[in-house]
Amino acid sequence: MFEQEHIAQLLDILGNRNRRRIIELLRYKPCFVTEISDRLLLNPKAVIEHLALMQKEDVVSFYQDEKRRKYYYLIQDFRLSVEMQPKDEPAEAVSAVSDEREDSMQSLPLTDKILQIRSLLDAREKLIENLEAVEHDIDSKMEEIMAGGRGVLNNNLEAEILLSLIYAPLTPIEISDSIGRSIPDVTAALRSLISQGYLETNSGRYSLVVPKKQAKTQ
Repeated sequence: MFEQEHIAQLLDILGNRNRRRIIELLRYKPCFVTEISDRLLLNPKAVIEHLALMQKEDVVSFYQDEKRRKYYYLIQDFRLSVEMQPKDEPAEAVSAVSDEREDSMQSLPLTDKILQIRSLLDAREKLIENLEAVEHDIDSKMEEIMAGGRGVLNNNLEAEILLSLIYAPLTPIEISDSIGRSIPDVTAALRSLISQGYLETNSGRYSLVVPKKQAKTQ
């Protein structure tokens, strides 16, 4: 049996939409931070914070592969079930609701409803197609950075760090958790990227250096 406090903490986890999305994703397979971030379009820092909270409550855990990348997986799955029982309504209220439903059906024929559903389905298909195109473009640009980085950067680690900082500034520990590399390696790569002019640091967080022309147009 769960204690009342533990139940409240689990309800708090389920009360957050993005944590529910992460749980749903981990039901299919273990994922690392960057993978969760890319699939759910979430800031890596936010993903790390959500996973840390769920790990504290023994909902998720992780293992490391040969590259020391952390793969998170569910160790405790649960589903929230809520049962609702309608209360008896006054006869006048029931009659009023019935009249409203009849008027609504008369004003909106069944054929119109079907056409509205068809329109919504078409709109959804277009959104899916656009999202797939955007994701393809993102993957292509990331591959270009990894490929182009071999001739410019010192190693693939530097390219991975640049990609991890696209969303928001991160600390070395957050970068390490995001890309699954050791903190000493990440720290050395950060120093190198700063010396090359790609990164800057402020209050312990590292961020991409935005060219002045782009900064003025934003």
